[in-house]
Amino acid sequence: MLRNLLMIFMMCGAISAYAVPLDQYHILNYLDNYGNLDLRNKPYTALPSGLEVKGNLNIANTPIKALADGIHVLGSLDASNSALAKIPKTVTIRGYANLLGSKITNWPRGIKVGGYLNFTDTPLAKLPPRLRVKGDLSVIRTPLTELPDGLMVEGNLYIGGSKITTFPANLTVKGNIYLGGNRISQWPTNLQLGGAVAP
Repeated sequence: MLRNLLMIFMMCGAISAYAVPLDQYHILNYLDNYGNLDLRNKPYTALPSGLEVKGNLNIANTPIKALADGIHVLGSLDASNSALAKIPKTVTIRGYANLLGSKITNWPRGIKVGGYLNFTDTPLAKLPPRLRVKGDLSVIRTPLTELPDGLMVEGNLYIGGSKITTFPANLTVKGNIYLGGNRISQWPTNLQLGGAVAP
């Protein structure tokens, strides 16, 4: 029995020693010539604050639960199927943010994203007022019950499988609205739509 306990202790020690925050020195091992930082499937639990990624940041399938303050991504963020649950307001992403299958529940006001926002299959429950999305917005299969008033989507809006049954008074979608089977009982009094509505 003592031998079994010792083996378990050694295994736990090995796992905890490997699942550590990523420091500035180890980052170099995962950077390519274009400035992309690829941590997909890696065991790191955190990134350094103030980190600037000159390309894309990929943390898909990682145990990273929160992005550190002041992270600046000059490309796009892929956090699909990760443990990511929190992004502070000080984070900037010049490209898109793919959060599919992550643990995001709330999208804070003030985060700057330059492309689409994909919240598909997340526990997202709230979006900030007057959110502006510079691409598509997907809230497919989320528990989200409402969209924020003054929402502006420069691409398409996808809501299928969410809990949304009413739209806010003021809504702008420059592309199409894809209902994905959702039945809308209340439409905006001020709807600016550049495309069509697909059931």
